[in-house]
Amino acid sequence: MNIQERVEKLREKMAARDLDAYIVLTSDPHSSEYVPEYYKEREFITGFTGSAGTAVITKNKAGLWTDSRYFLQAEEELKGTPFKLYRMYTNDGDPTWQEFLLAETSEFAKIGFDGFTMPTSIYRQLSQSMGNRLLVTDVDFISEIWENRPSLPKRPAFYYPVEHSGASMEEKIKILRFMMREREVDYTFLGSLDDVCYLFNIRGFDVEDTPVVLSFALVSQDKVMVFIQPEKLSDEIRRPLDKAGVEIYAYDDIANKLSAIPPQKTVYLDPNYTNISLYQAIPDNVRIEKGINLTTLMKAIKNETEIDNIRQAFIKDGVALMKFFNWVETGAKTGSVSERAAAKRLNEFRAEGEDFLMDSFPAIIGYDANGAIVHYNPMHSDHPATIQNRGLLLVDSGGQYLQGTTDITRTYAMGETTEEEKTDYTLVLKAHIAGMAAKFPEGTTGSYIHDVVRYPLNQAGKDFNHGTGHGVGMLLSCHEGPQTFSSKDRGVKIVPGMVTSVEPGLYVTGKHGIRTESITLCVEGEKTDFGTFYEFESLTWVPIDTRPIDIDLLTDFELDWVNAYNRTCYEKLADHLDGEVLAYLKERTRAIERPQ
Repeated sequence: MNIQERVEKLREKMAARDLDAYIVLTSDPHSSEYVPEYYKEREFITGFTGSAGTAVITKNKAGLWTDSRYFLQAEEELKGTPFKLYRMYTNDGDPTWQEFLLAETSEFAKIGFDGFTMPTSIYRQLSQSMGNRLLVTDVDFISEIWENRPSLPKRPAFYYPVEHSGASMEEKIKILRFMMREREVDYTFLGSLDDVCYLFNIRGFDVEDTPVVLSFALVSQDKVMVFIQPEKLSDEIRRPLDKAGVEIYAYDDIANKLSAIPPQKTVYLDPNYTNISLYQAIPDNVRIEKGINLTTLMKAIKNETEIDNIRQAFIKDGVALMKFFNWVETGAKTGSVSERAAAKRLNEFRAEGEDFLMDSFPAIIGYDANGAIVHYNPMHSDHPATIQNRGLLLVDSGGQYLQGTTDITRTYAMGETTEEEKTDYTLVLKAHIAGMAAKFPEGTTGSYIHDVVRYPLNQAGKDFNHGTGHGVGMLLSCHEGPQTFSSKDRGVKIVPGMVTSVEPGLYVTGKHGIRTESITLCVEGEKTDFGTFYEFESLTWVPIDTRPIDIDLLTDFELDWVNAYNRTCYEKLADHLDGEVLAYLKERTRAIERPQ
């Protein structure tokens, strides 16, 4: 069936249940950022392949809502379908999907969706905004019309040893139970895949680019239960689970266990990672406390073993990136390299290194005007560019290594650049340096870092429409909470041990896109009469390209910072490279000076 036929089938199902609207989120039962093929329901019904978006289908209209990362991609992919693109978080006058539902349905309309893929937090917002409209949570029409649907993933999980994780599951469970006692809760429920995998030191292959396994967990002071497909657990995993006293149940048993929680007990859960169907399975006489998953708070602060491993992962990644940029610049001179070929070759360079498992997200490789598409994926583009011997190439990519998760963006000149490109590139670099060199007092939240980074761009009357930084997991999700460098920091304080990106950008539609991203470790700095100050240690070691810099725009401090950073890149990577790649590294890290 094409998209039109799928929507027609869906509307037939809606009519049979007397539904006025149907919602399809980008989600799975765990609110994962990237979902298994089985759960790509929004992609199935709309044809839009981006990683974020919401579809709403009424009796005679269909809309797709997504953010600025995907505007251009969505416009292209929705052509010829019944879906209209609505742009989120802009001043274009587009309604939100909730406002659309209010406008397109009557006061007593029935709105349906699959409750197992609807986070409780979104359900509560929807319930509060829809007035007398009835929300129907037990309809899964996509399953009924999706012929030849991919099966649920079956690959076995694997054990993540203490030599990488730095703590046994017994130690983690002990800390978790202490946090539960502090909050006076009897149970904690974990619906987020990376939280479950973190707690039990397991990893898997159920989600593309994120080494997790479909699972839930329920922990009390005397029981620890994991819900997972039993065939995924080898003896290597079962032994430490048994040693820690973990009870293993089938993946689908979680609702029954939640419904069996005794009266008057208290359950702690994160409404962003608890689907409404499971939330409603908890008895009415059980008290529910809501907040950020306690394990999310635990894993946000990396231990010394994790930090040592992460440093190794970024050296491996730096080696792969230097091989890649040498290769792509050589190809650009011949006009023989496409963005798609570059994405494939970058993955191959990473795979040549030790302990590489998978990419940490689909590589964003945007040449020239395609770089202005914030989350451009050349593999899904109808018009991938051939990289030429001029202009800028934006490469945002990462890898999953046994030692950790990486994420890096560099924008490199493929040849001659225009004055506008040089100015914009230098402004982004100034913003990046502002973040990397930031010092801030204990108690600072991410919104402060966000404003510090944007300041150099704002001074030039320019800005970017995305956050400045996100947490990074330890062989888990590339985008990890609770910390974020954005205006929506949720009040989370930045503390030593947190690993977070600094990634300002600048995007000029139809011309070029520029982003420079490094991953940082928050460390304790100096103590003064005014308190304790924190700062960032760079974990990323890939040279900043100095060719597109307008040196007149840099202060002496910024110029010294660039030269010092590139010099350190050479020191850390040179022993791992040889031949023409080593010569390339030496050239890219050559110090720059002001003209006399």
